[in-house]
Amino acid sequence: MPTLLPCLRARRRLLPFWPDARAGGQVHDNWRLRDGVTVRLRPARPQDAGLIQAMIRRLSMESRYHRFFYPLHELPPELLARFTQAEPTRAMNLIATVIEDGREVAIGMAQYVADGYPQHADFAVVVSDERQRNGIATRMIRALIRVARGAGIEKIQGDVLAENEPMRALMMGMGFRLERHPEDVLLRKAWKQLAPAGLA
Repeated sequence: MPTLLPCLRARRRLLPFWPDARAGGQVHDNWRLRDGVTVRLRPARPQDAGLIQAMIRRLSMESRYHRFFYPLHELPPELLARFTQAEPTRAMNLIATVIEDGREVAIGMAQYVADGYPQHADFAVVVSDERQRNGIATRMIRALIRVARGAGIEKIQGDVLAENEPMRALMMGMGFRLERHPEDVLLRKAWKQLAPAGLA
């Protein structure tokens, strides 16, 4: 499954499984993939920094570029710390994990940053290469949307590379609108309204 969104941009300015997004963004979801492996989706914690960094290091250069718009090898400490926050009205980070050889391994992560709270939040998602095309990104995005809506966020948005046709198709299939990016011809702006402005 292809990947989405900025987070080096952050450097420039830098179902019923979540009962109450306002009270800590509780997200707990478990499901089985086609090969029988169980995936667990949950909020990231500070102690997950190592899991997240290990997943980034395993990504192919293409997946890193699609996610960060730059083929970085690992996350710098400041950005890694951001990815372990779980505060629905500020920054919400989810990780998808599996058990391999008796240990927990991260295979996906999704996050939004609500710098424009409550008007909008910027989101991103990435899935490890070996687990792409299993519906994991879709499940994570749906979880983010439910948490964002519960937190009173009015719109969720993100940047997609214009060349990333599978991700563009995914966004459209999930009801996002795609528009030309106002700052970069190589990007498209994907956005979805979650509540009428001022009524979230």
